[in-house]
Amino acid sequence: MMKLITFKKLLLCSAILPFFAFASDKTTLIFSYGDYNAAPYAMESGEQLSSGIIKDIATELGDELGFMVSFVRTPRKRIERYLANNTSHIHLISNPAWLSHSEKFQWSDTLFIQKNRMVINADNPNNYEKLADFKGMVIGTIRGYKYPTLQPFFDQGELIPYGVTTLSVNLIRLNLKRVDVVIDSNILINYQLKQNNNNSAFKVLPIIVNEIDIKAALSANAPITLEQFNQTLKKLKDQGVIDAMMKKYDI
Repeated sequence: MMKLITFKKLLLCSAILPFFAFASDKTTLIFSYGDYNAAPYAMESGEQLSSGIIKDIATELGDELGFMVSFVRTPRKRIERYLANNTSHIHLISNPAWLSHSEKFQWSDTLFIQKNRMVINADNPNNYEKLADFKGMVIGTIRGYKYPTLQPFFDQGELIPYGVTTLSVNLIRLNLKRVDVVIDSNILINYQLKQNNNNSAFKVLPIIVNEIDIKAALSANAPITLEQFNQTLKKLKDQGVIDAMMKKYDI
């Protein structure tokens, strides 16, 4: 009887072990992000990515592809290095114009479109209809970020950039009148102002400085092909999953 029980246990173990082996061998997709990805793109608990657009999209992609996902905090200056040396596989919120050696990476179809907008103090009585109307003003920008539409104005000294690390810092400086106007993405502006108890102090101008196709940069060493990524992305977009994620953050 004892031998029979032992034999049954062995059979059970031999049946279960392959499932554990399969689970442990499941490939992990590594996504990079950093403190330049302000809320609602990335929100951390401690030093771990806990929520936000990046986590939501990455998790959905992983589920559809049958991959586990993980996230690595990446300084802006190391984005390309991490993609090249396999520290990360995918940098989700990007654009070829933002990377110095974009030709080294694979670029996905557009995830969504980001629009750069201008914010002024609500008590500013002036009307602004075009970029030339801001001549001589100090523009609150994000350090390390490129502004191709504004760069000619910066080069000619017609606009004066003042770079800081986050939109929230820029809004504080705007409120204190240390800068005249702030530029950032509509996604970040809308979210930040809705979280800000002082949002009535600011006014978002209708001017769209430029539109940016947000794309994912894939490492040449990524465990998925660009075609797989794009097919999965299209499925999520067609099903309305991406739009639902954006609405989740009320943007």
